[in-house]
Amino acid sequence: MQKTQLINYLNDYLKISEFKDSSKNWLQVDNTKTEIKKIGYTVDATNYIFQKWIQENVDLILVHHGLFRWFEQTLTDVHFEKVSSLIKNDIALYACHLPLDAHEEVWNNIWLAKGFIETFNLKEYQLNREIEYADKKIGFGLKFNKEILISDLEKYLENMQLSPNLYNFWNLKAFNSIDFCSGWALSEVKQAFDNQYDIYLTWEWVHHEITFAKDLGQTVILGWHRETEKIWPSLLAKHLEEKFDLKIVFLDEKY
Repeated sequence: MQKTQLINYLNDYLKISEFKDSSKNWLQVDNTKTEIKKIGYTVDATNYIFQKWIQENVDLILVHHGLFRWFEQTLTDVHFEKVSSLIKNDIALYACHLPLDAHEEVWNNIWLAKGFIETFNLKEYQLNREIEYADKKIGFGLKFNKEILISDLEKYLENMQLSPNLYNFWNLKAFNSIDFCSGWALSEVKQAFDNQYDIYLTWEWVHHEITFAKDLGQTVILGWHRETEKIWPSLLAKHLEEKFDLKIVFLDEKY
């Protein structure tokens, strides 16, 4: 399909313009091609991943953590190598950060919540938008009448292919509410506590955040950032495959 058509569709479908974000959410690196036939997906814009995509002869790469997010102001060192490898091989790069975090169809938080509902066969529950960040609610919280044992969480975590750490500061035996926010979001633990969720499930932290969680007495599940944000490639790929005639490939490597 035409590159401009694809980019415009992604901008609209992912609601790029509605978010304030340190990441440059759109086409970050262009190429000379007018038609896109093969798309690559990965979580992080890293050079070791780009080398795999070069071998795959993709036209465009979609990533969650793009090339321009925080401090990248100059094209030098590793940053130069990454951009240079894309340009030399005529591969475009499209990045989407917070808009993917908040998306109701193709992002991890909604599917972490749906996976929980399916694992425990919940029939009656409230699914709420939770965890406000940059003026947008990007997480999802579940409250339900059914009481679930803490020991049964292992079944859910296995289903979602997660291997996190449980910090059960209140020594809960059972629970009936859980809040989901992928990525680095333990800094928002107070929101989960104030909204009365028994468990807050997020995936990366620094020391002062976990001590604050313990002071609050908020039970949390913590793991790796990437593990919670590797669901979207298959979801967005399926959506685009159904919508357009495109070849989709997912290649990834943690480190």
